[in-house]
Amino acid sequence: MNLSVLRADLEEFAEAISREEYLTRAGLKAESRAAAVREQFAVLGSRDAFEEVHDKAQGESGAEEARRLRYLAEFLGTTCIEYRARVLNDRLATAEATQTVEADGRQIPLRSVETRIKNEGDRARRAALEASCLSAVAEMNGLRQEILETGHEEASRLGFPGYTAPCRELSGIDLTALRDLTQPILSRSQDMYREVLAWYLTRWVGAPPHEARRHDLVRLFRAPELDRLMPPDALREAAEAPIRRMGIDPAAAGRIRVDDEPRPAKMPRAFVATLRIPDEIILVVRPGGGPDDYAAYLHELGHALHFAYTDSGLPVEYRRLGDSSVSEAFAFLQDGQLRERGWLKRFAGVGQPADVLRFTAFHKLWFLRRYAAKLDYELFLHAEGPGARSWDAYRDLLSAATLVEWPAELYLADTDPFFYAARYLRAWIFEAQLRNLLRERFDEEWYRNDRIGPFLLSLWRQGQRHTIEELAADLGLGPPAIEPLLAQIAADLA
Repeated sequence: MNLSVLRADLEEFAEAISREEYLTRAGLKAESRAAAVREQFAVLGSRDAFEEVHDKAQGESGAEEARRLRYLAEFLGTTCIEYRARVLNDRLATAEATQTVEADGRQIPLRSVETRIKNEGDRARRAALEASCLSAVAEMNGLRQEILETGHEEASRLGFPGYTAPCRELSGIDLTALRDLTQPILSRSQDMYREVLAWYLTRWVGAPPHEARRHDLVRLFRAPELDRLMPPDALREAAEAPIRRMGIDPAAAGRIRVDDEPRPAKMPRAFVATLRIPDEIILVVRPGGGPDDYAAYLHELGHALHFAYTDSGLPVEYRRLGDSSVSEAFAFLQDGQLRERGWLKRFAGVGQPADVLRFTAFHKLWFLRRYAAKLDYELFLHAEGPGARSWDAYRDLLSAATLVEWPAELYLADTDPFFYAARYLRAWIFEAQLRNLLRERFDEEWYRNDRIGPFLLSLWRQGQRHTIEELAADLGLGPPAIEPLLAQIAADLA
């Protein structure tokens, strides 16, 4: 096998699939043609290619080449699984883009329902919207089950004992150890979370805590009470002004483009499309109003900056592959500015930031609890398989974590391929440790210190060459621990 040709194919494939997914997810086209892209680069989805690169990685003595081969083997292994499900995934993407539900006597795109729920103050109407949404989601669960079962079958054909094994072995992430590390987040934050949740549900949503449902949380986190403090026309400047203070161009000399048009079929979940790293990055957000827009924009700006300032001379494995927890950590560092008192005052113009600080800390805690439960659930799902037991496990684990009754219909829709929840959890842990380092090294208001620009650029330029654990060791942050994360949240909630 010619590795140079394989790497060139990887570069071309990554650009082509990123463009196709951007058009579909951004609501610019309805029918997904990702399967055709995968068929064009079928060699990347072949078991022979995976097995040869996997064997080479295990036998390589040179440290850098071994690292590149490990990243390439992980990519090829996951691509094998995605290739087998390519037609099913196209059908699902097209269905999600074209599905409609009835609301107010007319049909609206399924992808618009979440925004409707966020902005609906009437609880009964919210419940009706969510019921319609969940019914549509449940209709597609048969297709999602086919995709999951196809992934399990392909993992076995690759020689692994189940789906979890290749995710663990190829990524190098001990998923069980990470689950054990993060599960105490639930018990240690239970009383704090319960108290703050009850306060917000009662005062902001008018829902008795014991009767609360998922749609009540969707409305709560829309936080219209904070709209006057966080107007949409001030968002871009608030996010980008600190970057300029660091001596960094937030547009990366035009390499970053923002797509914030509110198209009906656009995914409600913000994302970054990495068409060409570092030369063509699209930051995609769907405005819905309130601090959620600020958080989404800041988060995706963190990703965009990381990719746009990645060294163009790095091998494709370090620009495109590697440990995605690294980019997630840089994204969390940016959206974490919503929990910085000085940032809120100086850049967002919030004179009395206590309410925003408390709310954003609560929102972060909710995310942490939800993802700790998601990792536990996904380990169960991939061991048990889809069906009644996984349906019940999802409902019970997510309800216990969020302390609201969680809909079981989402038990397949609310999972990401290859245990991406683990990437988030590792990134949150690292970001909290990194934030403490930045405060110590660059001042409490690190985000407006011009000395931090070269420091961040030096990290971004490395792409994803290093794992999150390697970066932590290089920076002297110590082993992963949940204490800094919980301490920062508790301080903001006090």
